[in-house]
Amino acid sequence: MFSSYFRGYQYNEELLKLGVEVRQIQNLNYRAKKGYQDIPLVDAYKAGQVELDVEPIEWADVVMFRRYYNTALKCKNYRDPQNNGCGFVTMDEEEAKRHEHGYRRQDDITRMLWPHFRDGWDGGLVYETDDNHWEIKPWNGYYGDVIRERDLIADMARRADIMTVAVPKLAQEYGKYNKNVRVVRNAIDPELYVKDAPRPEGDKPRLVYYGSTARLRDYAGRHVGFGDGKGYAYEAVQYHRDKLHRVFLGTNEGTESVIERLFDEQHPYIEGIAAFSKGLANSHGDIGIAPLAGDDFDASKSELHWLEYAMTDMAFIGQRFSGPGPYSVVRNGVDGLLARGAQEWRDAVGQLAKSKDLREQLAGAAKERVLAEYDYRKRAQEWADVFRFAAENPGYGKRRERVAA
Repeated sequence: MFSSYFRGYQYNEELLKLGVEVRQIQNLNYRAKKGYQDIPLVDAYKAGQVELDVEPIEWADVVMFRRYYNTALKCKNYRDPQNNGCGFVTMDEEEAKRHEHGYRRQDDITRMLWPHFRDGWDGGLVYETDDNHWEIKPWNGYYGDVIRERDLIADMARRADIMTVAVPKLAQEYGKYNKNVRVVRNAIDPELYVKDAPRPEGDKPRLVYYGSTARLRDYAGRHVGFGDGKGYAYEAVQYHRDKLHRVFLGTNEGTESVIERLFDEQHPYIEGIAAFSKGLANSHGDIGIAPLAGDDFDASKSELHWLEYAMTDMAFIGQRFSGPGPYSVVRNGVDGLLARGAQEWRDAVGQLAKSKDLREQLAGAAKERVLAEYDYRKRAQEWADVFRFAAENPGYGKRRERVAA
C-alpha cells in the first residue's frame, strides 16, 4: 500500500505484522523530455515536456490520497502585510500571472498525480479525511484553499474505492459522494508521551490549552476579535484565574503578545507528532481543556484533544454540543467533564480548580479507557481491513460511478 500520509506513521510496524506493507511518499520525481523549457512544472507537464516517475508506486496494490492538497496558487507573500502580501488565492494560471504581488505555487505534483490515478490506475484507491470541507469557515487558515479545491475533493471522494473518516458525522457528510465510507477513529502511541523535564515550580493546578494561535477563536472568541466564538471557556478560566496557572501550547511566531494577554505561560507551536507529544507531556498539565465555538465544522472534529490530555494525565473539560459532537464519547463525570454555555464552563473549571481528588479520578479513568480502546495497535486491524478491501476490489469506485451515471 502506498500513501502520502494517513493520520500518523505509527501504524506501519503493526500493519506489517498483519500483512500490509506501507510506504509513505511525500513527492515524486519527474523526468524532463527533449525540448524542455524553464517554465512552471504543471505547464511543462501539460505540454508533454516532462513525465512523472511513478516507479516508486508501481509495486503497490493500493494507493491512498488524504484530505485535500494545497494545489491553489497564492500571493507570493500570502497574508504577510510586511511584504506586500494579501489573501489572493486562485486555481487559474492566467489570473495568477496577472497578480500584482507575484504568486507562488504549492503542490504541483498532486495536480499531475491525481488524474493519473483517477483515470489510469488499475489498483485499489482510498481517500481519507478528518475534516468537514463542506462546512469550513472563513476563520480557518485553509479556507481559501479549500473553497477553491472542492471540485478536487469531491472528485477524490467519488472515485475512491473506499473512503475513511475519523468520526460518524464525517461519514454522513461524505456519504453524499461515496456510499462506501468507514469510520476509523484516531489512535495514540502511548510511548510518545514522555515526561523528561521537571515540573515547574508553583502550587497552583496547571490548566493547559493547545492548538495554534487561530484556536483562540474557540477559547476566547469575541475577546480577541473572533466574533463567532463566545469565549465561555476564557471567561470561566478568568473567573477562577487566582486558583490556576494558565498554559498555552502552540503559539505561532509573531503572536506572542496576544497569547501573553490570556495565559501565564506559553510555548511555541511544535511540528511533528513525536515532538508535540513530548512537549504536551512536559507541560505538566493538571487540567486540559478543549472548547469549540460549536458550528457544523466543529461538530465534525474528532476526540483527539481528549485522547492526548488523557495520555498526559490531565483531567479533561470539553465542549458539549446539543447533538452529537467530538466529545460525545466522553462519559461526563466519569472520564472527563463536558460544558456548554457560560455557567457550565464556570462550574467545570471551578470543580477541577478546587479538587485535586476529582482531577486525579477523571484523569485516571480517562487514561485507562484510552489505553484500552485507542491504542494504535488495536486500531491497526481496522486500517488493514480497509486496505484489503481496496486491494480486493480495484476499480470499485469506477464501476460505482458508471452505475450512478
